[in-house]
Amino acid sequence: MNAITISNNQNLTTVDLSQALADFLRLNIANGDASPKTVASYLTEFRQYTQWCEAEGINPAQATEDDLRAYRSHLVANYAQGTVATKLAAIPQFYDAALWRRLRLDNPAAGLKAPKDRTGWEDAVKFLPLEGFKWLLSLPDNARDRAILALMGWHGLRVEEVVNLNRDDVSLGGDLPTLTVTGKESKTRKVHLIERSAATLSAWLDIRQVQPDEWAVFVSIGNRDKGRRLTTRAVRYMVDGYLDRAGLKADGISCHSLRHSFATWSLAGGRS
Repeated sequence: MNAITISNNQNLTTVDLSQALADFLRLNIANGDASPKTVASYLTEFRQYTQWCEAEGINPAQATEDDLRAYRSHLVANYAQGTVATKLAAIPQFYDAALWRRLRLDNPAAGLKAPKDRTGWEDAVKFLPLEGFKWLLSLPDNARDRAILALMGWHGLRVEEVVNLNRDDVSLGGDLPTLTVTGKESKTRKVHLIERSAATLSAWLDIRQVQPDEWAVFVSIGNRDKGRRLTTRAVRYMVDGYLDRAGLKADGISCHSLRHSFATWSLAGGRS
């Protein structure tokens, strides 16, 4: 069972956190008179949320507001409006329980609300239309930038995960090309590449030129720092530039929008 490291450096399992939530619900919901069915319903939604966190490489005890918006994006793509509201209602209770047990100092879900309709929710969760992303991928005139955009959009890699990729994290041989991605809290996960992103990454690796002691997958191709690992700032600047050229740049649309987009497209069948 995976341990979750929380802000005061204690190590708790998901069972421990589930128990803390159950105690909180039993003592605080409905003036301490919540029915067993109500408590069980909250715990079910809590388990679904933590399973999603695990799949995304997120520590639920240290989730941010951006992580919770991504979860809302996932729910909206897969459930009816009323179901989304029910599922989201449980999340603030989890973090209230963490506050109650002094496991966190804040509740990142305090302002998390279900969308009022299918159009209004886009104001809170920013993502790109699939056709817009395909257009974005057509803009770079070099293999490196196309590969970066593909990994962020088709596979949901964070900027830091792209920057931290090393050559030995990439396995393109055989029938199942994969990446070993190091995410938050140095946790690693395997990412299985679809054919188009594997081909794009392979094209970049074929021409990639690095300094003798550099292992990074993505390096500078300009005169300054040529062959050295890209910085997160450089990647964000690059992505914003392409978003601007594609006419997709708007308030709230940035690198992180590609991650939201990945969750929405993949769960709606957009990667087929």
